[in-house]
Amino acid sequence: MLLASRGCKVVVNDLGAAYDGLGESTGKVADEVVSEIIAAGGEAIANYDSVENGQQVVDAVLAAFGRLDIVVNNAGILTPEVWSELTLESWQRTIDINLTAVFSIMKAAWPILVEQRYGRIIMTASPAMYGAGVAAYAASKAGVIGLSHSLQFEAKKLKLDIKCNVLIPQAGTRMTEDFANSINKSRIAAGKKPVPSAPEAIMKRLSPDKVSAMAVWLAHQDCKAEAALFEAGGGYFAQLNWARSAPLFATEKEGVMGAPVPENIRDGLETLADFDRGDRPISGDG
Repeated sequence: MLLASRGCKVVVNDLGAAYDGLGESTGKVADEVVSEIIAAGGEAIANYDSVENGQQVVDAVLAAFGRLDIVVNNAGILTPEVWSELTLESWQRTIDINLTAVFSIMKAAWPILVEQRYGRIIMTASPAMYGAGVAAYAASKAGVIGLSHSLQFEAKKLKLDIKCNVLIPQAGTRMTEDFANSINKSRIAAGKKPVPSAPEAIMKRLSPDKVSAMAVWLAHQDCKAEAALFEAGGGYFAQLNWARSAPLFATEKEGVMGAPVPENIRDGLETLADFDRGDRPISGDG
């Protein structure tokens, strides 16, 4: 919505599946968003191709508007199984949509961005990547960071004005709401109490529009960030960096002859915990 209000021509892709990638959601969400954009004076079309078919999605963009400048990889599903219940099928289904489909979209979009020597790419990760009770979702969202940084490396190698960054949103969405309802339905069926919902005021604060400003900035031609990670939610914004501790050496200079032993690590834990004398690795440089 915010991109369209700033003059972007938008393709809204939503397959219409449920939050876990199975079944159908109620109504065509893409149609609703497109209608709102058009009513506000913007330009948009809906697309219902699966993001697993990246070439079809990109072809639809070119057929509608003849150009592709911004790619927001936001599609995702969330399977409800905790680790003890997680099956290989659920794991693979999550990885297929949340990570492999991003690969599919970018393989189709990349030649276009390279040819025009310009593009802005936004990868959507999640706070779940820090560790959560939904291991497949957490792993898939951590995976897009490595993919994003690798694409930035490719752009730098070719000396192109293509910027690829990661957005870590903290917001209540259709997916998280449906997920919470499903969990409570299962708890009630098992004779357990439902998990209380967050207060309405909190959910209002965590509405998706409180994230949009960061997404639109990362899509702007003046944005020069590369292989960066940004958190956004509720009017809060922050940038994340990798951090490396002070180096611990166990070589001949330190009197260690041959291969280091576990005791060298044990005796150097204080050094490994010292980030004041460490540095920040740069992403996207290979």
